[in-house]
Formats: sequence, structure tokens, C-alpha cells
Amino acid sequence: MSALIKNIGLSDDKTSVTKISANARIDYILRFSKQAIIVVDESTEQNGQITNQFIATIPEQHNAAYISLSAQFNDIQIRCRIIEQLSAGELFDPEISLAVSVINLARKSQQAIAVVLDNSQHLSLQILHEVVQLAAIAKKANLVINIVMFGSPQTGIKVQENKSLFQNKLTLLSAQSGQLLPINSAIFNAPKPKWYALKINKWLASFVIALVLVAASIIILLQQNSFNFAQPLNAESKGSSIVELNTVLTKPQPTVLISEPKPTAQTAKANDIFLSLTEPEKFKEQVIEEEIMPATANDIMLAMTSISVEEDDGEVNGIEALDANVDKPLAAKVATQQATEVNNNYYLNNIDGYVIQIAAFRELNLPAEFLASLDGVDFHIYQRLLNNAPVYVITSPVFSDKLLAQQELSAMPATIQARQPWIKSTKVINNEINAFLSSQ
Repeated sequence: MSALIKNIGLSDDKTSVTKISANARIDYILRFSKQAIIVVDESTEQNGQITNQFIATIPEQHNAAYISLSAQFNDIQIRCRIIEQLSAGELFDPEISLAVSVINLARKSQQAIAVVLDNSQHLSLQILHEVVQLAAIAKKANLVINIVMFGSPQTGIKVQENKSLFQNKLTLLSAQSGQLLPINSAIFNAPKPKWYALKINKWLASFVIALVLVAASIIILLQQNSFNFAQPLNAESKGSSIVELNTVLTKPQPTVLISEPKPTAQTAKANDIFLSLTEPEKFKEQVIEEEIMPATANDIMLAMTSISVEEDDGEVNGIEALDANVDKPLAAKVATQQATEVNNNYYLNNIDGYVIQIAAFRELNLPAEFLASLDGVDFHIYQRLLNNAPVYVITSPVFSDKLLAQQELSAMPATIQARQPWIKSTKVINNEINAFLSSQ
């Protein structure tokens, strides 16, 4: 007889406890008490057979989700897998509790739901509490949501340690006998460390031995005069003669002259760094004879911020125009200016939708190579604030849903995709436009 039956209090005598099918007991509980169920068994092979038998009895009209858990799964992955199996393609927040997400799906589809979790000993306390709350809420709302978990006694230990969360909300079931297990069952008592089994006389013996060792160490050190701090410190010189350090330290020490450091060359300025990055040939002609020290981190940041626009949260990825239209004909400049007009109302009139953010610039005098990449691409422009300064943001037209925006993003030219455009909600854009308008 296994240790499980021994701990539960069952015996080999078949007349003492009537064994029933675990699946029959599960069906009875789901029909009447409608609580979440944990089927406990020490044998993983036996537990796997019961799991397969239960899954085979789930009606075809039930919307079912089955997950075989492991220690590598985290809470977000478990939520995602359950929701994806119950409703493929449904948008959801993986950080929302299962008690909220699954209840919303059940009300939306009006279909019975079954959630089966195998190896439940790998569940965290958070997810275990969420699925138990899910069954309790479904019972009050008259929704058919069956929660069945299969695992080792380790799951029951976790329930017993937090029994205030699961009292009268969870049913523990023996896989071997089909009998109900109380939360305070002996099988769920966590094993105590071995050192708790030591008797008090062993502790006293260890303490006495340690005390004797400490006393012996102190006696040996006293015999070696190691604690005589009044004795002058001695050191051996090269001639093996003993020299008292107190005598040496009281003698006048020779004076050491420290020469003044030679003046170092000046560090590189931000203008020099900027000129070397943009016009290296011109920078070489203006190099002075003095040596220029390496630029510091602050110098480099000052030079880089004069030509780039970045946002801390990664929402804007673009470069400021550096008068790239100098060599363009006048007619082309006029056409470019007409094609790049700000139209904030276009976004404000589209409350719900998605766009593809292509780039962001400080000026509307866009670089020639960037304008060439926009050839044949429909785009719009709005203004927002970035680091308390206005920025022009270039986006695609507004799409009604995110899927259309993703399709358009994949069909964009390679020159635009190289800038890593991304999809953005018009709700976020409208908030940015309103913040910009209120600052004017």
C-alpha cells in the first residue's frame, strides 16, 4: 500500500473504505458543489491515466483548455496559454487575472468552459488562487466553468500553508481511492528538517565541545603572549638585526619634493566633435598644433544631442534634418513644403484607429534621401512635444484595426522598414496633440 493511503488513514481492508472512481467523484463535484478540484496522487503514472480519462469525458460542446505545467512556466505564460486555447485570436491583457479574463470570455461566448491543469505542483500561489476564485465567481454567476487540476501532494501542502485563501472554495481528492481529503490531512504536512529530530542532550554536547575548543584556543594564545599590546613592534632589517619600529618612526623623515604636473592639453570641445562627425575633411584642415585630449562622456552626449532626437520610452526614432535640401531646386523645395503640412485635425477626427509611425523631425525641411523613400507612400503629419520642444511626426493614414496596419507595415518599401517603423494607437496620438496644443 502506498504512502498516500497510509497517510490518509486508509487500510488494505476493502471493507473499511469504499473506493470509487476518481472520475466519478470529479463528475459529482462538478455537477453539485461546482468547486475547483485538485486530484492528488504520489504516482505520476497513475495521475496521468486519470488525467487522460477525464479529458476523454469532456463533452464536445465544451470549450476546453489543457496545459501540462512545468517549473519553467511563469504566471504570464500560463495565463496566455489558457486564454489562447479558449479563444484563439482574442486580444487580452496577460497581466489581468484569470478570474476576470475567463469570466468575460464565458459571458461573451455563452459556452461551457473546462480548464484542466496537469502537474499543478508547479503552479504559483497567485495562479492557484486565481483559478479557485474563477470557479467561485462562475458558481455565483451561474456560468459553467469547470476547473480540475492534477498534481502531487506538494500542491496540497501549498493549499494547507495558505488555507485561509482556499477554505470552502476548493476540493481535494485522492486519485487512488476517490475519497475527499481535508486541508489539514497528514499527507499535506510539510516534512521537517532532520535537525529538528535531535534531542536536547545532543545540543548540550555540541555546545560543551565548542566551549572547550574556544577555551583551549584562548589558553594557547595567552601562552604565546599574543595579547600583549604594550610590547613594542619589531621588524627585521636586511642584516637580520631587530629594529624597533617606534624608534624608526620617531626619526625625522626625508623631505620628498613633488614636482608640479605639467599642463595638459585642452579636452575636445563639442563643436570639434560635431565638425569631425559631419565634415571630417574640413576638421582636418582646422586641426591645431596642440594635442587634443580624448573627449569626455559629457562632450560626446552634447555633440550627439545636437543632431538627434530621442525619447526615453523609445516612442520616437528619427533624426533632425541637417539642411539636406541645400542642393535641391527651388521648385522641388516648394513641392516638398506643400506635401509636408501639419494636419492635427486628421488624427483628432479619428478617435479609434491605428497608424504606422515612420519618423519624427525637428524641422519640416526633410532630407532628400528620406523624401525619396516616401515616393508613392501616403502619409500625414502631426505635432507633439518632446523634451519641451515641438516635433513633427510622420505617420501613415489611419487604419480601422491593428491587423490592417500590420499588413500595410509589411508591405512598405524596404527603405522605410529600415527605419524600424512601428504601430501606434490614435488615442495616444490625440493625447500628444492635445498636450502640444495646450502648451501653445
